[in-house]
Amino acid sequence: MKLKKFNTIWPKVGGFFAIVIIFIVIFLWKSSSLTNKLSLLYWFNLAVLMLHEFEEYVFPGGFKEFINNKTFFAVEDSFGFEPINDVVVVMINLGVWVLFILAASISSIAPWLGFAMIIFNVVNIIGHLLVFQKKVKGYNPGTVTAFLMIPFLVLSSIFIISNQFLTTLGYILAALIGVLCGASLPILGVIIKKKAVKQIKG
Repeated sequence: MKLKKFNTIWPKVGGFFAIVIIFIVIFLWKSSSLTNKLSLLYWFNLAVLMLHEFEEYVFPGGFKEFINNKTFFAVEDSFGFEPINDVVVVMINLGVWVLFILAASISSIAPWLGFAMIIFNVVNIIGHLLVFQKKVKGYNPGTVTAFLMIPFLVLSSIFIISNQFLTTLGYILAALIGVLCGASLPILGVIIKKKAVKQIKG
């Protein structure tokens, strides 16, 4: 299967599983212990991410084209070159899925990883609602779910902090990993863009 076609399939699969996860979390939440609720919260965070990716790549879609042509990643006279290509899209998005699933699975022994993924989604929101607005004002693929993420992420953070699931070191680790993961796509894009600009000029 070609990578381009695969990039039309995984966001749809994610959208389906997001709905399934949301229903399971809602069904189990009331009867779960405090520790299990933390795990459910991290699974719900995965569902939120999947719905966000569904908006970016399926309905209405167009995020890859947007970020390559209407943000600071755009390369003039690039002859169709894409800093954020199909390889980067798969590597970043599915790589993050693995981290989210791992975070929910080991929440009882490493709660900081799940909080790092919450911070990842905060970085995601900042990108859509602030960074991407500098060049093109208004809607960009992912804006609606970015807004909808805000109350969930705020309430999740309050729940985690008020129940003291993390140590000071845990918060530091979460912040470092979350920001680094959130910045991974732009970092890769900038590196690829610089190489492309050198090739075009040279």
